[in-house]
Amino acid sequence: MVARMRWSFRIARLFAIDVRVHVAFALAVISFALHLGTPRGPAFSVLVLGALLAALALHAFGQCLVARRLGLALTEILFLPVGGVVRLASEPRKARHEVVLALSGPLLNLSVALFSWVVLDRYRVPLDHGHLQLVYAPSLLGMLQALFWANAAFAAFDLLPALPMGGGRAFRALLGVSLGRSRATQIAAAVGQVLAIVLLSVAFKKDWGPLALVAVFVFVGAVQERAAVRASELLSELRAGEVCDPNAVVFAPQEQVGHVLDTLVRSPQAHFAVFYGKELVGTIGREQVLAAAPRVGLEAPLSSLMRREFFAVDAGTPLDEVRRRLLEIAGRPVVVRSATGYAGVLGFEDLQRITLVAERLAQAGIRRPQPVPDPALH
Repeated sequence: MVARMRWSFRIARLFAIDVRVHVAFALAVISFALHLGTPRGPAFSVLVLGALLAALALHAFGQCLVARRLGLALTEILFLPVGGVVRLASEPRKARHEVVLALSGPLLNLSVALFSWVVLDRYRVPLDHGHLQLVYAPSLLGMLQALFWANAAFAAFDLLPALPMGGGRAFRALLGVSLGRSRATQIAAAVGQVLAIVLLSVAFKKDWGPLALVAVFVFVGAVQERAAVRASELLSELRAGEVCDPNAVVFAPQEQVGHVLDTLVRSPQAHFAVFYGKELVGTIGREQVLAAAPRVGLEAPLSSLMRREFFAVDAGTPLDEVRRRLLEIAGRPVVVRSATGYAGVLGFEDLQRITLVAERLAQAGIRRPQPVPDPALH
């Protein structure tokens, strides 16, 4: 399940795509900047840090262009300690598309590194670690030297065949052709976790905080990749109509916010349908009501808060397709319609709950009973 990551905040919106930064990324940047605050001087720190950030941005936006070229829906760009991550509404259906997308970022970084190397070679500037004097004092050649090392290092790291890096995604796609996506994910994620342990041990030995943050996010990212594939497998076995509650609470648009709050105390539902007679006129979420109640007051009608525009799926739609739809519409709930009419409302919270139950049943070896008929119109 891929939802908006906690502890991240939006810094920009480019080409209708949110650009978000995780708090850990900001901490890694600060830690790295402090680590560079050596006798080399602030100019060196600013130059190298700027080159690294430029390499990360280039990697992410390069992947965005490729994703759009492949017709893949983007949800956001998220900057983490492991780099810029392009979040998609759904994974590429074709292995070659996943390989192209995964490698597009690091290959773009390698292109910049190659261009920098050609220019530096033209001016006979050495690139070994013992010749970084040009970077100490900012200049055009110094900037190129910094760009070379930043892009080359980031590309080399991202090409490692370990999830969640780009190389790991390409490795998984190629393995998946013969082993299947689930088994391929297990292998690539295991490589990622081993890499994370190695990075963490190096970070402790060298007493380098930024590398420790990167190691933690690599390990967590590998775990999340494995969990996401498992959740997709479990959800693909269920249909939207099967998981809707025929006795779910619904509201009328004229009901007061105070009454809705009373219902929220008693009901575990995350999303509710709003009916005017037998006509579905909108939806309302628990978080919407709780956030708006102090502003609008308890006597305000629900019609002032509800979403009038809603998205519908058929009751026979597999839940992994519902998850993709939720991502495409930025997590807003979807209305499920059966042959007889309205069946229910589903959001991310519902899919998370369903996945947990399905996982527990699978672990216990319990098979679900045959699906019940689609819920009838309320």
